[in-house]
Amino acid sequence: MGERIILQTNGAVDHALREAGSLESWQEQIGRYAVGNSRLVLAISTAFAAPLLYPTGSESGGFHFRGGSSTGKTTALHVAGSAWGGGGIRGYVRTWRATSNGLEGVAAMHCDCLLCLDEMGQVDGREAGAIAYMLANGVGKTRASRTGEARPPAEWRLLFLSSGELSLADKIAEDGRGRRVAAGQQVRIVDIAADAGAGLGMFENLHGFESADAFARHLKMAASEHYGHPTRRFLQSLVDNFDGLAPIVKGHIDEFIGEHCPKGADGQVSRVAARFGLVAAAGEMARVAGVLPWPEGEATNAAARCFRDWLTARGGVEPAEESDAIAAVRRFVEMHGTSRFEAMGDLMPRNGLGDTIDQRITNRVGFRRRSEGGGIEYLVLPEAWRTEVCAGLDATMVGKILARRGHLSIGSDGKPQVKVRLPGFDNPVRCYVITAGILGDEERRPATAASAAQF
Repeated sequence: MGERIILQTNGAVDHALREAGSLESWQEQIGRYAVGNSRLVLAISTAFAAPLLYPTGSESGGFHFRGGSSTGKTTALHVAGSAWGGGGIRGYVRTWRATSNGLEGVAAMHCDCLLCLDEMGQVDGREAGAIAYMLANGVGKTRASRTGEARPPAEWRLLFLSSGELSLADKIAEDGRGRRVAAGQQVRIVDIAADAGAGLGMFENLHGFESADAFARHLKMAASEHYGHPTRRFLQSLVDNFDGLAPIVKGHIDEFIGEHCPKGADGQVSRVAARFGLVAAAGEMARVAGVLPWPEGEATNAAARCFRDWLTARGGVEPAEESDAIAAVRRFVEMHGTSRFEAMGDLMPRNGLGDTIDQRITNRVGFRRRSEGGGIEYLVLPEAWRTEVCAGLDATMVGKILARRGHLSIGSDGKPQVKVRLPGFDNPVRCYVITAGILGDEERRPATAASAAQF
């Protein structure tokens, strides 16, 4: 007979690890309807992946379903949460409407379980970024006790599902203060478009229901009546075969990465692929354990589809810092191309007699001129490059990235700066020459050495 363990706390624990209905009723009313719906399969598989974090040594993290209202995002969270429990008004689902401090206790209660957070729009952008880091890092703040000594911080391992109309990057930037999502945050909370592309919101297969709305209402109602049993059965199968878990799961993850992660992809991409692989492994294992009424390969195919969609939306397999750097410079040029760059050469304004007209450029950051290929180049003065164009970024790193991608001219000394003779300067000035390709005016070209340009 197993050892009986009783959890004793200072107060009542607010949890939703309850049971209702039966495993068979859950399979009939919820599980089987996920087949053919990649987002639903991914969400449910994530519920079973959380207990695998410990035996495999995998890192915590989450998936965020982003899209417009009434697309089925919240339904996916309720369906996934029903594998663990439910009851009450919101069932197993929690809300983003909390501070990072408040969610510490919630995260600790969901250790080795699934955490569902609905409506990211209800939380402040800065707080959303802090919460994403905190949940994935698995540790809360270190605080002092009444005696001044450090109290042990709360710790946890978990996977979380999130929903919202905005992505984490858009949420952080919505206050207009120029904040950007960090690469680490993008890896910790993977943004997935809620729209599966079939014209049915989150869904691709309605299984005979007359509309996506009717399908969603059925799933949500079923999740409020049948819950808690699937993970109990799955956890029992894990306990019975605990010693052999790690090699099986890791083998599946390696296979998933090898098959679906592009060769030469940055480590950030492979980390995300590993999480999708973990989720795929969990779904397949739950199927073998008789918990999920799915055909073989359903969980793997859904994870692969969602990973491809994420990779496409990401725009490539290079480090996020590279795409962010290019996007920041492109954004600055798009916003201030004519207002803060003084025209040179044939771009200078002239009157009817052909004489140049004096320009008044407020807060000038540099100059613009026509390139040899016919596009427009932007010449940025060194201090303006550091404090304005690359504000909030490592200016040296941005220069190297743009030069490597052919968006910044290279000087004769091999540095991403060129000596140029500029109007109003007695001597040639070192500046950053942003090529026309930054805006797509000409095809991107490899970086080449540029000689001093004459005005």
